[in-house]
Amino acid sequence: MDPRRIELNRRHSREMGLLFAAFLDAHPDVESEVTGAQMTADQEAAWTAYSAELLGRHQAERSALAAEIEAEQRRHGGL
Repeated sequence: MDPRRIELNRRHSREMGLLFAAFLDAHPDVESEVTGAQMTADQEAAWTAYSAELLGRHQAERSALAAEIEAEQRRHGGL
């Protein structure tokens, strides 16, 4: 795997982890430390809304990097 993808995935994982920690601070009723605990449908919906902007940015960044790597491969005869 391209090292840029690995680094991007790592950064995205860190950013999403930080956002989830902030979500938990804002939603103390979510039981994240209980083994096997699941979020309720309302909590899942709240998380989806809370994380939508960051998820959208991450998807755009992954797509842009994939396009860049693909273009490089085409220029170098890799595809």
